Amino acid sequence: MENFQETAKRVFNVGWTNFKRNTYLSMGTTGVMILVLFLFSGLMSLNYLASQIVSGLEEKVDVSVYFKNDASEEEINKVKSDLELLGTVKKVEYVSKDQALNEFKERHAGDTLIQDSLAELDDNPLQASLNVKADDSSQYASIVTFLEGNKFRSLVDKINFYENEQVIKRVLAISGGLRNWGFLLTMVLALIAVLVTFNTVRLTIYSQKQEIEIMRLVGGSNWHIKAPYLVEGGMYGALAAGIVAVIFYPAIFFISPKVESLMPGVSLISYFVSNIFQFVPLIFFIGILLGVTSSFVAIRRFLKI
Repeated sequence: MENFQETAKRVFNVGWTNFKRNTYLSMGTTGVMILVLFLFSGLMSLNYLASQIVSGLEEKVDVSVYFKNDASEEEINKVKSDLELLGTVKKVEYVSKDQALNEFKERHAGDTLIQDSLAELDDNPLQASLNVKADDSSQYASIVTFLEGNKFRSLVDKINFYENEQVIKRVLAISGGLRNWGFLLTMVLALIAVLVTFNTVRLTIYSQKQEIEIMRLVGGSNWHIKAPYLVEGGMYGALAAGIVAVIFYPAIFFISPKVESLMPGVSLISYFVSNIFQFVPLIFFIGILLGVTSSFVAIRRFLKI
């Protein structure tokens, strides 16, 4: 056990020496990895915001069924009862013509033109309706299909779900597009980071050819010779991840209030603080994985033992 600890310590020390020896190369390699990890963190933020926007929209979405003027209250209540029997329906609210008119007047209480126009009308121009809330947004389509069936065709004048559905689809399309482009950019930067780290380790191997040959001649094992370069690559990723974690969280504290002013109830701070023990290890894992993978490829390509 002690022998292994000494070996591991020596491997780490040599890797650390390699890391410090090429200062400018190390800074460049770490800088590229920082960009990759920052972009990945930004994608996580975007994904959270998109999910919150869609979630908020879905919470507000319902199916509003407007009935023809000749539909009686008894017939509408029969439709309401049938809807409530569906397992997919969470809540059904009946809005009579009089209630709809009163609510309309309240919304436009300060508009004298609308109030005067309504006063001149002999009949109530608004329709009775049912507002239907589903357990899940994916169930609205089946509810609409049910309402459009022959059973209610003579009563129903209009169903407004399709307008709301288009809004959700548009938000999903935009957020999906942003995620896809962000993912593509992250992959490109990750490839650049791998190539830069690969090149840095390659130069380190070339500059230490004589030392490697001496170690081989005196009986140094493959592990003793190769492992320090893996440690070096891992250090680039670990340092980049540490810098990203240190900068990203203060940045979130700065950005979050601005996001909340645009999207009330959406808190980036709460999300990233509550997930700190998942987010930070993930960033370190990705950074170290990129570094070690690059080093491993460079070792296989250029270190022939």
